[in-house]
Formats: sequence, C-alpha cells, structure tokens
Amino acid sequence: MSCTEEIDDFLNYLSTQRRVSPHTVESYSRVLHKAARALEQECSLNSFTKITAEGMRVLRRELNFGTEADLLSGNSVAHDLYALSSFFKYLVRQDRMDSNPALLSKAPKVKRPLPRVLSAAEIELLLDAIVGEDRGAQRDRAMVELLYASGLRVSELVALNLADLDCERMEVRVLGKGGKERVVPFGTNARRALQQYLASGRKDFAPPPGESAVFLNRFGGRLTTRAVQIMLEKLAEKSGLYGQVSPHKLRHSFATEILGGGADIRLVQELLGHASLAATQIYTHIDMDRLRAAYAKAHPRDSMSDAGIADTVTAGSGGKSKS
Repeated sequence: MSCTEEIDDFLNYLSTQRRVSPHTVESYSRVLHKAARALEQECSLNSFTKITAEGMRVLRRELNFGTEADLLSGNSVAHDLYALSSFFKYLVRQDRMDSNPALLSKAPKVKRPLPRVLSAAEIELLLDAIVGEDRGAQRDRAMVELLYASGLRVSELVALNLADLDCERMEVRVLGKGGKERVVPFGTNARRALQQYLASGRKDFAPPPGESAVFLNRFGGRLTTRAVQIMLEKLAEKSGLYGQVSPHKLRHSFATEILGGGADIRLVQELLGHASLAATQIYTHIDMDRLRAAYAKAHPRDSMSDAGIADTVTAGSGGKSKS
C-alpha cells in the first residue's frame, strides 16, 4: 500500500469501527498527510511501513515534536504526536509493522486551562435575550435550557430524535462518542421549555413526514451544530456577556455547577459521557466564594470570617472570585 492508501484505510477504520467524530478524522487526516508528504519528499518513502530512523527524524522536525517547539505549542504538538502514534499502532495491529516508532518520541506536557463557565445569572441573561414566543424563540429557549440542564455536547443535541426525549421522566437518551449510549436527566425548566416547543413551535417549522429530529431549521430539517453556535453567539451579544458563549461553555457550566453542588465526580463522568475520569477532573475547580463557604461550614474551630481569612483571600484575588 502507498502512504495515501494506508492513511485512507486508517481513517475509514476510525469512522466506521471506532465511530470517532468527523472533526477528529479531519484533524488526523491533516497530520498524517503532512507526514506522508515529508517522507516522500525528503526520504523517497512511499509507505509508512518502510519508515527508518532517518524518516522519524524528518517527522520529528516536520511536526515539531521532540524539539524546543514543544514549549511553544504543547497542545498542538501533543495532538499531532498522538495522531501519528495511533496510526502506527493501527499498522502494528494489522501486522504491517513490527513496532510503533512514535513511542520513542516524548510528548510535551500539556497545560489544560480551567474552563470559563457561566454563572446562573449569566444563563438568565442569555434566556432573557430570547424574545417572543414564535417558533424560533421556543426552539432556542428549549435548546439553551436543555444544554445547561444536561451538559450535552452540541453534536449530541442536534442528533436528538423525538424518541430520545422522555419529558414525563425528564430524561434524554444520548448516543455519545464511540457510539456509547447514556441516559441523562434534566430539570423542570428544561421540561417546560421542551414541552412548549414540541407542542407548538416545532410544528410551525413544518417538518416533512417522517422527520424525527427534535430541533429543526427553517426548512423543517435537522439543525446543524454551527447553527446552534451562531444562535448562542447572537444571544451573548444581545446579553452583553463578555467572551464567546458556546455550547461547550454551557457544558462546562453544567459540570461545574453539579460538582460544586456536591455531586460525585464519577457520576459527573457518567453524565458527561467521558470515557476517562481524567477528562472530568478539569471541572473540579471551585470558585473562591464556594471554597470560603465550604471552609467556614466544615472547619471544627475557626470560621474564615472570624479569623479574617475571607478578607485576606478576597484581597489576594483582587476582590473577585474566579470561576
């Protein structure tokens, strides 16, 4: 097989068997085709299975891992190395290679910034920006309420079918990454918004017979992820909120709220559909107001206010809590 055929075979495996997202497939394709061009131009290699030590040195230079560039773009470098290593691992499992040469390259440490979350008051501002009771307003209100109440990914939201919703039990069945199914609860506000939209707004979109999508576009077909992102950006602008408001930011906010409310992290992992607990741990940050309140309530002898600690912490953080 040529490099291109090997890449196509791997990407097809990711899509059909691993069922990874189209975004991931596209990003892996970019990395692997860049690697293939480098091997062909500098090493005259037409197959990854024939890669040599010199070929790996070319890839390390071309993809900037194993060099000082690690310090400049750790996230990107780690992603590219992981994509290449996953590809070689696949070739090994297919008995096309004896070992994974990318394992000899050390990935840079990636610093994951704490996610910016929206407060309950900011969520209210978003909802207040949805004016009227027409079909679009009902749909947008139902989407914002459900995203915040359930922590769904935007891809999961737009993939919802009518049969996935149970408004009586206040549950939604979700098909997440890797084709894994989970059931996520939602609250009364989301149920109220969904019931109103399903009773009238959705019908006004005039979906064709057999259309099962919950959230529809103006033509009566399934809404896209980009359309949801644009809707939230417009609401944020109307609300005067700083920074981009996105579906994923609502997911961050959902996870932070329920963790801060005392939910077990493994429960949150299940609700979010994370395969690894490590992916959930980024949400364990708690704003300083909650930290002070928990300290004052739990400490057996001193309260933070009596000891002056609260004032000290507030002064040290510029008088503002971080979320």
